[in-house]
Amino acid sequence: MDNNKNMQFDIRTLLVAVTLATAFCAGARLLLWRMHPTIPGLGRWALAGGCAVISFVLILSYGILHWQPFLSLAQVSIVIGLLMSWDGFRRFIDKPALTTPVLLGITAAGLIWAAIAQAQHFAGAVVVGNAFLVATLSFLIARDLLLWPKGNTPVIRSTGGVFAINGIIFLIRAVVALDSPQTVDLLNPDGVAAAMLLWLLCSMIAITLGMVLMTTEHLQSVLNNQANHDPLTGALNRRSFGVLYEQAAVHSRRHQLPLSVLMIDLDNFKQANDQLGHDFGDKVLCSFVAVAQKVLREDDVFCRFGGEEFVALLPSTSSETALVVADRLRSAFAIDSASLGAKVNHAPFAITASIGIAELEQDERFESFIRRADTALYRAKDNGRNRCEKAG
Repeated sequence: MDNNKNMQFDIRTLLVAVTLATAFCAGARLLLWRMHPTIPGLGRWALAGGCAVISFVLILSYGILHWQPFLSLAQVSIVIGLLMSWDGFRRFIDKPALTTPVLLGITAAGLIWAAIAQAQHFAGAVVVGNAFLVATLSFLIARDLLLWPKGNTPVIRSTGGVFAINGIIFLIRAVVALDSPQTVDLLNPDGVAAAMLLWLLCSMIAITLGMVLMTTEHLQSVLNNQANHDPLTGALNRRSFGVLYEQAAVHSRRHQLPLSVLMIDLDNFKQANDQLGHDFGDKVLCSFVAVAQKVLREDDVFCRFGGEEFVALLPSTSSETALVVADRLRSAFAIDSASLGAKVNHAPFAITASIGIAELEQDERFESFIRRADTALYRAKDNGRNRCEKAG
């Protein structure tokens, strides 16, 4: 008898420890959201943490007062917390958020099931229903994380794996509860309460750590994007172009493939900027980048070199083929720029593009390669603008 009492005390002590740890995890999620309120999903993760704390407080209250509705409400709170987590993860990975009918529908199902079981004094039915709901939601979260095309990182895979394991554990819990609901009671010292509480403790810490690390990865990705892209147009910047050129040049020489570059300058851009305003000039730059992204291939490297000057690197492309691509780009922009607005139609100048083309020669250095294309560009300017010239 003494051993059983001691064991029961240990279970309740462990439950208190899990509750405190859950409260710390909820605080960490709340702090994460307050620090980065613009990142989608973090607010839902904070709400999920709050629901987890409420659940364990209700379970503790049930252990003291032995009032069955506390346990039913705790299990419903767990389901709501998982719904918030699922919605948060979907928002974080740019998937459609859960609709209000879905959120309310699943919550209502949990409440109705608990109410019916409570009215009929089927305590085991509440445990079974809740375990199945928790398992299902855990598997849905794991599916979204593990099958996310952009989520091939250890953090996302590990977090998804924790939810998958949680789904398996609660599925087993539901099956066991069908025959013996007392065995899975979190306050039963003769059941599997200690193991279940330890798993809940570990999974809560692991999931919260996963959320923190996923947020860190997201912030690092944003910083990398800002470091490698032009903030106005979204095109690659000069720094990233140099790195990608080195890779393309090595590949070109190793496989004896041609590599061409387009040096592009927007004609009369300074006049447009001065006479029609910087906002209009920004619109022109963004419009040209949009046209270039449509004309160029996915493997081509396109960047803003500075001001109104752009450069495009065309792997596996000879200068003759590059000339065709350049002329297609020039023509597409001439058509697009004519539709930028009424202002430009009444201006005494046309906003067009002049392009110089060069093909990488054997053992040629980057500076020489770019200089030859730049010389061809200025020849296009001297010959009347809105034209393409190939380097000699």
